[in-house]
Amino acid sequence: MKMKKFLEHKMVNSIFLFSFLLVFFGWAIAYFSLRKVYQPLVLHFSDAAGINQIGGLGDLSAVAVFAIVSLVFDLLLSIELDKRDPFLGKVTAAAGFFIAVLIFIGFSAIISVN
Repeated sequence: MKMKKFLEHKMVNSIFLFSFLLVFFGWAIAYFSLRKVYQPLVLHFSDAAGINQIGGLGDLSAVAVFAIVSLVFDLLLSIELDKRDPFLGKVTAAAGFFIAVLIFIGFSAIISVN
């Protein structure tokens, strides 16, 4: 894919950029907030069962890497859909942004639990 054709889809690219920054800064805030906290970290807590999952900073990094790789695939899919049907391309990009917001909320919740 040529760079010029890649840059023609400004709305999809800007949504991807916001999604990427949300995931990256969510991970960075979590990493720098929790690096001096006693390990293992509480990664999942529910009122009914208590602590369900524990882990370390590597687990948080794995979530961030998986989210970024998924966002890159979402970007490629959104651009291809945007070429054929602009509405579907933007809907797919918005779905990726929604997932990025949920991951950011997850990082925030992990910070507050620990």
